[in-house]
Amino acid sequence: MKAKKLIASLLAMSMTAAAAGLAVQAADTVTISVGNATAAAGETFTVDVSLSGIPATGACAVDFAVEFDSSLVTITDVTTGALCDTGAASAEGNINADLADTTFDWNVADNLVCLTWTTGLLDSNYWLKDSGVFVTITGTVNADATAGSKAAFNIVPVDREVLPGSTTMNQEILVGYVDDSLVDHNYTTATKTGYVTVAGAGDDAVYGDVNCDGEVTIADVVMLSRYVAEDTELNPVPSEQGLKNADCESNGNIDSGDITAIARYLAHLIEADQLGPQA
Repeated sequence: MKAKKLIASLLAMSMTAAAAGLAVQAADTVTISVGNATAAAGETFTVDVSLSGIPATGACAVDFAVEFDSSLVTITDVTTGALCDTGAASAEGNINADLADTTFDWNVADNLVCLTWTTGLLDSNYWLKDSGVFVTITGTVNADATAGSKAAFNIVPVDREVLPGSTTMNQEILVGYVDDSLVDHNYTTATKTGYVTVAGAGDDAVYGDVNCDGEVTIADVVMLSRYVAEDTELNPVPSEQGLKNADCESNGNIDSGDITAIARYLAHLIEADQLGPQA
């Protein structure tokens, strides 16, 4: 294990252990939310885990888990989002090459995706601030998953002992920082559950919902525009269900006409029942 990973783990664990007895706890509330997705059995899905409301003080340590239903989905990868692009990994690498790109770590343990982001840099310019996507979780719907099932993705504390060898289990979701006096501060957190809905071949389309997040927004127009333009950097691409939802002209073709139809709906120029087959 690299030195940075050890430092990160110890920092996260020490802050978690101290959280219950903090003399001062920040009043600010950070919201951790998971997005939604729809995919059929055997298909790949992605869901974003976002943090919002991080105070100007910032956060130099994040430690929590995402609980999921392994009977319905399998997690294959986790990548950091724009929120983590603080420059901390590069700055730490400038100090010691062995510490490069180790601010973030993740692993899957049973039904938990355990996530840790830490930096030992005292300059808060390198800390997490404001709001944004923390990580994107990629997975696959299990082949035997029943259409219509919903896999909940809940934000929970990492399931581990507070200190190795102790009998006290961690009960803290950590988003916090260490001040100049080396006092730990853990922000109050609120959580929002996300869902991966298992689609089926016979499921009705939700016309306009190209990214299958449960709503029709400008994000669907952007995704479909990039897909139609054959943007090779588009990731993720629309799923099978997403392409079904995208056929707003109900002609079997996915093209600019469908993009226009969604845009017109968003501009209140047409009604929802004018997306898809017409009676």
